[in-house]
Amino acid sequence: MKVLVTGGCGLIGYNTAKYYHEQGAEVVVMDNLERSKLLGHAVNERRKYYNARQLQEMGVKWTMADVSREEAWTKVNASFGRFDTVIHLAGQCGVPTSIADPRRDFEVNAMGTFNALEAARKWDASLVYASTNKVYPIHEGWHQDKDGCEPVWRWTNDLWHKHGFPVRPMDGNSRTPYGASKFSGDLYCQEYSYTYGVKTGVFRMSCIYGPNQFGFEEQGWATWFAIATLKGLPINIYGDGYQVRDMLYVEDLVKAYDAFVKSDIQHSVFNMGGGPGNVLSLNECLDVLEEYTGKRSQINYQDWRPSDQRVYTSDIRPAQDRLFWAPEVSPSEGLKRVVEWVIPLLDVF
Repeated sequence: MKVLVTGGCGLIGYNTAKYYHEQGAEVVVMDNLERSKLLGHAVNERRKYYNARQLQEMGVKWTMADVSREEAWTKVNASFGRFDTVIHLAGQCGVPTSIADPRRDFEVNAMGTFNALEAARKWDASLVYASTNKVYPIHEGWHQDKDGCEPVWRWTNDLWHKHGFPVRPMDGNSRTPYGASKFSGDLYCQEYSYTYGVKTGVFRMSCIYGPNQFGFEEQGWATWFAIATLKGLPINIYGDGYQVRDMLYVEDLVKAYDAFVKSDIQHSVFNMGGGPGNVLSLNECLDVLEEYTGKRSQINYQDWRPSDQRVYTSDIRPAQDRLFWAPEVSPSEGLKRVVEWVIPLLDVF
């Protein structure tokens, strides 16, 4: 089996490439290492190339390539031939970046996905697409539950609170340029299945976290909290810290991808996260990190941002039922593993 992983030097890409390599597949990673620059950060060389070098040491092939450029795909095809599966994870991942630079956001997320689909069509390969819950224009539907000890936010709809937000059609409300560009790729994946018969799985993801995530405030917040806590750096929280997210450990996500690839499902769209059973507020996440590290950063609470969601949890029942899959790692255990990964690398961050 030959697997191409785009964005293979990021959190999910690294863990996906590692997983398939350990399964005995021939794995090639395609990444231009642009993420830090897009998010507005200058990082040291060791940090920038850390995951790429780790993969190369395992025997995974890596090519420096930009998914938004057609010639990059021509080069990959010429160098490595066809693939059986494309795990398309490359993306511009920051909402603020999409607002500041919508052209590059579109190039990477929309054009990059189109190029990946064209390659999959020509190779007769299956494709997994990392979409996002930001395709849903959710700006309301929650209230603050003050009955318990912690005034966490919850869905107003009792069924959403019980099961998580469902896969549903979209309305015309704003979803930010980032949400729009990712939704464009989402729709193209659906259309390539219907029109060309490409096996496509769309995973609209919530909070994915785990080792080998070089988090920033703008993206990768759970790992950023761990890094900042261990280094004694201040943490900015936009809102009251009681906003809730369902958290999914990265290795559980990769198993969901693989379950789709190995299934006989031609096409489907899944919400993908930890579900209502794996939920933490931001403040609770900091509590867990304090338990494991004995430290707590200075927390600066700031005003809500216009596109901030008070709560998001995923209805993962379709993935559980159709992929015979379920999350295995709790947020508490997952954060412990993140802390253990960060500690020996503090000088890299």
